[in-house]
Amino acid sequence: MTTFQLLSRIFGLLLCLTALECGADIKDKISSVRFAVNTPGAAPYLYYDENSKRYEGIVVDFFNSDELANQFRIVYLDSNRARSEDLLKSSSIDLFLSSESWISKPNDFLFSEELIKHDSYIYSTSNFEGPFVPEENLSSSICTRYGFTYPVLQQYFERKEVNIQRVDSSSQFTMAMMMSKGRCDFAIMNEHNARAVMFNKTFCSSEFYQSPNVVSRAHLVFVIRSDSNSLKNKIDSALKHFVESGQRQLSLERHSGVNQFPKVKCHGAR
Repeated sequence: MTTFQLLSRIFGLLLCLTALECGADIKDKISSVRFAVNTPGAAPYLYYDENSKRYEGIVVDFFNSDELANQFRIVYLDSNRARSEDLLKSSSIDLFLSSESWISKPNDFLFSEELIKHDSYIYSTSNFEGPFVPEENLSSSICTRYGFTYPVLQQYFERKEVNIQRVDSSSQFTMAMMMSKGRCDFAIMNEHNARAVMFNKTFCSSEFYQSPNVVSRAHLVFVIRSDSNSLKNKIDSALKHFVESGQRQLSLERHSGVNQFPKVKCHGAR
């Protein structure tokens, strides 16, 4: 090996080491952003995947997109809907996913542009003869998610007599499981959640029907600390590209599927 070749190899090695050090320095300098998860989450938005042992969903895909991946690192922290507001107010977290209409003190926070529409329906194991009307279904029971509020049904849950019974559950999956076993007559769920859960092979022997009418409509956004305008601006800019480029739709289909209701029994299932 000539002296020139030796020097060339040494120089090349030094360049590689320098590049690695720079990459490490950049990674170290990326700030962390704390995201509160309404544990155990809910597909397709944000949920814990037992196979990969990490959080998955549209939210994860969004923050992993090219527009944000190198700007900050997301740290997912277990929480619940009621507690997240207090954590955000005390600056213990930086943001969480919700709807402005669900927040008790919206003036205390910043809100991003819309991530996705959140339309909720009533689900049943038998077909609907017409739109779901609460007054026509008194004395029935509805599976709900613990800690969630349902404005369209709240007055019926709170009645002392001739009411609709609220049956709380820990997740959308267990809500569907309880309904399939007759523990409740109906379930209230967002259409994307329902599609992700009810077409799971666990429910091969079950049939699920969606009400013809939307019973609740909201807009999911990121709720952000009031002093984090810079974070809001970055998120809003990235959201615009995420939606317009079609990445959101692809992510939704990947985590929720493209199946449509009614959900029938699997072939050969009894």
